[in-house]
Amino acid sequence: MSNYLQKYQQFTFKRWMLGLLGLGIIMFAALVYYQGTSRFSSAPSKQITQIPSQDSDASKIGSITMPTNTTNIQANDYQQFWLWTPPKDSTKLSQAHTLYLLQGEIRAPNIPYYRPDTRDNNAQALPATLITQGLGVRPLRGKKMWLVYRATSQTWSEDVMPQLIKRLEQWQRAGNHVMGIQIDYDAPTYRLGEYAALLKQIRQQLPAQYQLSVTGLLDWSNQAEDSQFIQLNDAIDELVIQTYQGTTTLTNYAQHLIRLKDLPFDFKVGIIEGGQWQGAAFLEDNPHFQGYVVFLR
Repeated sequence: MSNYLQKYQQFTFKRWMLGLLGLGIIMFAALVYYQGTSRFSSAPSKQITQIPSQDSDASKIGSITMPTNTTNIQANDYQQFWLWTPPKDSTKLSQAHTLYLLQGEIRAPNIPYYRPDTRDNNAQALPATLITQGLGVRPLRGKKMWLVYRATSQTWSEDVMPQLIKRLEQWQRAGNHVMGIQIDYDAPTYRLGEYAALLKQIRQQLPAQYQLSVTGLLDWSNQAEDSQFIQLNDAIDELVIQTYQGTTTLTNYAQHLIRLKDLPFDFKVGIIEGGQWQGAAFLEDNPHFQGYVVFLR
C-alpha cells in the first residue's frame, strides 16, 4: 500500500510539473506576441504621398498649359487702353496705338445710377437717353480711337444714335483716326439674342466708315451658345472680353478664355492695370486675337 501511494504521489508530482511547464510556455508565448504587436502599433505609420495626376494640375486647362508665375499688369507693357480720365502719368500713353475713350452713359432717366437691365426694372425703365461724360474733343494724332458709351438699357430713345454719330464726326474733324464706337453693356447671357438685335440696328445706322465694338462679360465665353456668338458676329466688328470685376482680376479667367480660341471673328481681351495676371498664351497664336486692352486706374 505504501508503494502504491508513493508511486501515485510521484505521478501526481510529474503531472503538476508538466502543467506548470505548459503554463510557463503559454505565458512566454503570450509575452512575445504582446511585445510584437506593441512594437508595430507604436511605430509611426508610413505617410502615403499621393502623386497628383496630370489632370488634377490646376495650371493646365485641358491640353493647354498655363504659366504658373503671376505678375501685376503694368501699363508700360501694353499699347491699347481704356481711358476714362486723363492719366496722371502721361508716360503711360507714350507707346499707345489705340485708345478707348469714355464719352457718355446711355441709361433710363428714371433710374439715376449705373445698373444694367434686370427683370425687376425692365418694365419701369423709360427709354434710355445719353448723358455726356469723359474727355472733350481734342487732337490725339498718331493713335486709333474708339468712342466708348456705357449702357444700362437695351431700349434706347430715338435721339441717341444721332448724338453718337455727331460725336464721331466731331472727333474726326479734329484730325483724329476714329475707328468707331464701343458699347460697354453688361448684357446677361440669357439676353444676348435681344442685345444682338439692338447691335444690328446700331450697325445699320452707323456711317459705313465707322466700326462697332462691344465689351463682353467673361461669362459669355463659357455660357453663351454658338448661335448667340454667330448673332453677335453679324452685328459687330470687334469683341473685347473683360477679365476683371471692379479693380480685381477674376481668378478663373483662364477656364473661360479658352473658349475664345474658336471664335470666328476678331476679339481682344480686357485686363485691369495692377491686376494679377498669368497670361493666356494659348490665345496669342489665334489669328482673330487682336491683343489686350488695359483699363487704366
